[in-house]
Amino acid sequence: MSAGALRRLAQHFGTGVLDQVLLSGANFVVGFMMIRYTSDADYGRFVLAQSTVLLLVSAQGAWLTGPLTMVAPGKSADAKRTMIGVIKISQGRFLRYASGVALLISVVGYLLRSWNSVIALTVAAAIFASWSALHREYLRSVLLIYSRPHTVLGADLFYIAVLLAGIMLATLARVPDAGVCAVVTLALAGWAGYWAARRALGHDPGWKSSDPKPFWRELRPLGLWSTVGAVTYWLFAQSYNYVLATRLDLTAVTNVNAARLVLMPVFVFTLGVNNLLLPMAANWLAEFGLQRLLRRLALLVAAIAALDFLYLVPAWFMRGWLIQDLMHKTIGGQDRLLVLWATVAVIFLLREVLQAALFAMGRVKSLARLIGVSAAISLSLTWFGISWWGAAAALIGQVAGECFNLLGLALLLSRQVYLGRRAH
Repeated sequence: MSAGALRRLAQHFGTGVLDQVLLSGANFVVGFMMIRYTSDADYGRFVLAQSTVLLLVSAQGAWLTGPLTMVAPGKSADAKRTMIGVIKISQGRFLRYASGVALLISVVGYLLRSWNSVIALTVAAAIFASWSALHREYLRSVLLIYSRPHTVLGADLFYIAVLLAGIMLATLARVPDAGVCAVVTLALAGWAGYWAARRALGHDPGWKSSDPKPFWRELRPLGLWSTVGAVTYWLFAQSYNYVLATRLDLTAVTNVNAARLVLMPVFVFTLGVNNLLLPMAANWLAEFGLQRLLRRLALLVAAIAALDFLYLVPAWFMRGWLIQDLMHKTIGGQDRLLVLWATVAVIFLLREVLQAALFAMGRVKSLARLIGVSAAISLSLTWFGISWWGAAAALIGQVAGECFNLLGLALLLSRQVYLGRRAH
């Protein structure tokens, strides 16, 4: 790789990491403000709403934007613009219908007195937050397809500004039902980021409409198993919040997420690189082959792990100050939760990188099956382990599921390397 290409690659990744640093920093501030200035119930409801939004964004990424990222770059400029435009129209039409039905369910739940007013309002606000997040994430993916991470960063700054302003108002002004206001803020911030990205794409390259059916036929084979895998992965990566709320209480949800907040920076670099990793891995695979791709990914893992280590060590020794003095929070079993979260972070890094290589090779069906078994292990251990380990069972189950998943990924990659050597 030439010096110029290496410099451009570093700038590309650097912008992606900076964007994720700012987003994660904003989420850290949001979590900190909610933990310190609201009740466990308010923060717990906010976390559950966030988890729902994340599930829907993950599902859309697997069904729609992931396959689009793989297919659109190979088309001509005009065909790519048409494909992106018609998919956007289809997405908007579907989201209007789905959101209308979901809102009707929240109204019926309130009228039947299954939900009180606070829960019904939280559900309604979460629906609007999901709606705006899905629109925003689609346009962010389109901007990355056009290799415009700087524009993504600019749009995300609008999102961050509205998010932080709304959360500070909801917490510092001590408004009633701060949890509902926080979820409403998520919706408003999502729309701010969406309109900023939409305006940028409207100017360049613009929108174009046509018959969407041929494009959907092209995307569906790639999206089916990818969606199954993404939704299944959410079951053991995020559903622990619902398990804790069901089996224990919202305080358990708050404790586990407050411990994660302490280690938030170790997830930042992985998430920042991950946004750019799939298209980059696909390009490296096509250009250099599997073995050189794996060597490059190994170097990337080593670099991110070193940065994580630089944070983990001081964070461990400063954990008392971070939790008791800064957050004004008491977390039951905090040391065990912090160790478990650190373990999850390390496995998360390895899994994301290995998974990108397999996804670039189109092994989405194998990935979905592997994630399904991993989720079953994780959820079973979490559900039955709560009786012995309490809230920590959520993370023990996640570690067990992630370890099994990581082992399966390594075996799949080893098989691909072996088959590649036999072919030559």
